[in-house]
Amino acid sequence: MGIKLRLLQSNDDEYFLDCIDELYRTIEKAPSTFDTQRILVKHSRFKSFLVRKLALCPFLFKLRPRFGHEEAINFVSMISGDFRLLIPYAFTTKLNFIYMYDVWPRFHPWIFPLLDFFNVRYVFFSSKQVLENFNQNYSHVKCKAIWLPEALSVKDYQFKAVEERNIDVLEFGRMYYEYHDRIAPILAAQGKHHIYRKPDMTLLFPDKKSFTNALASTKVVICVPSNITNPERAEYISSMTLRYLQAMAAKCLIVGNLPSDMEELFGYNPIVEIDMADAGNQLLEVLAHYEDYQSLIEKNYEHVIRHHQWENRWEIIKDKIQEAL
Repeated sequence: MGIKLRLLQSNDDEYFLDCIDELYRTIEKAPSTFDTQRILVKHSRFKSFLVRKLALCPFLFKLRPRFGHEEAINFVSMISGDFRLLIPYAFTTKLNFIYMYDVWPRFHPWIFPLLDFFNVRYVFFSSKQVLENFNQNYSHVKCKAIWLPEALSVKDYQFKAVEERNIDVLEFGRMYYEYHDRIAPILAAQGKHHIYRKPDMTLLFPDKKSFTNALASTKVVICVPSNITNPERAEYISSMTLRYLQAMAAKCLIVGNLPSDMEELFGYNPIVEIDMADAGNQLLEVLAHYEDYQSLIEKNYEHVIRHHQWENRWEIIKDKIQEAL
C-alpha cells in the first residue's frame, strides 16, 4: 500500500462543480502507487469565518501551524481561495497540493501568502495570467506554482449528427448581455431555436445530464471570457474556461471571443470571432453555411481528446507530487 492521497472535496452538490468530480474520478481510476481516498468536507461556518479572518490579518501569514507529522498527501481542487477545504488536514502534513480556478486579482494579496500558511507545496493555476502575477509579485512565497489549464473527461459528453441538432444557438454560463441583446431579436425573427437563461431562472439546466443532452443537440455555442462578461470581477484575467472545451467535446461550433491563452494552447484559432457590428446577421450566416465549419469542429474535437483531458493534467500533477516526496 502506497502513501495516502486524500482528495478533499466540498459536499456542495451543484452540478457545475462536476469539473472537480471529473478530475477526482480520473485520479481514482489512474494507475498509481498512492492509496487514494476521497473525503467530502462538510460546510462549516466556523472554517469559513476562520479563513475570512486570516485574510484580514497579514501578520499571521508567516505562521506555519503544525498539529502532527502524518505520512499523507492532501490534494484539493478549489474555486478561488476556498482554504476551508484544507482545514484541519493541511496542518498534519507538509505535502499539500492545490488546483485553483477563478483566482481574481483582488484576491491575490491574501490568497498567495496563505499558500505558505497552509503548507502548500505546489499550486496549479488554471490561468496563465494568474501564474505570471504570482511569479512577478510574490517571489517571497515559498509555494511553487505552474500553469495548468482547465480540462475535462471527453467520455462525459456526447454529440449528435448535424441533422439531428435542433438547438441553433446556446448561451450558457455567464451572459454577455450586450451581445445577447443584439442577437436575440434577429434569431427570434428568423425562427431560430435560441436557448439562454431568462431573468427568472437561477440555472439554465437543473443537472449535468440535461446540460450535456442540450450540448449534444446544439449547433453554435457562444463563449466569451470573463474579463469581457464580468470585468468588474475578472479585471484583466482572460483564460480558456471549461465551457470552451465542453462545446468542443460535444462537437459544437464556438462563436465568441478568444481568451488570451487559448491560441497558445491550440496552436491555431479554434473559434469564430464575434462581429459585434453585425452580430445577429453573422450568426444567421454561420447557421446557413454550417457545413463549411465541419473541418474546424472535427479538428477541435480531436485536439481536445489528445491534449485537454484530465488524464493529461493528472500526469503533470502526479509528477509534481512525486517530485516533492
